[in-house]
Amino acid sequence: MEALPLTEAEETLLLEGIQEFDSARYWHAHESWEDMWNSLKRREAPLPEILGIQGLIQTAALLYNHQREKRRGVLNQWEKLLPKLDVWTRLWGVDVVAHLNQIRRFVDDVDTWNETYEQVRMPMSDVERLK
Repeated sequence: MEALPLTEAEETLLLEGIQEFDSARYWHAHESWEDMWNSLKRREAPLPEILGIQGLIQTAALLYNHQREKRRGVLNQWEKLLPKLDVWTRLWGVDVVAHLNQIRRFVDDVDTWNETYEQVRMPMSDVERLK
């Protein structure tokens, strides 16, 4: 499955969210992507794309909960996001498979809370990262 191109404003919001995510500012990433999610819904984008950005929002929420050692929040977000992102290999340049593998570490870390955020980055192709 291939996602349709984003509007210029949506692409800006996606990239803003990625910058925030890469800086471990998960709440702020969530906010940028939520604006993008609302834009996709307003223009009636295909449902898998709307759910895809919602899944990215939920990965940010999962990490935000992990930072606060909120077991239930981490596990609930994982259950919600997995079916939304599992259908994608790549979504707007994001390597979704690598992203889910990265996020899974934090789910597995619940109750030990040893994982850190310094190496967490949105996995993207080099071309996408240069935008």
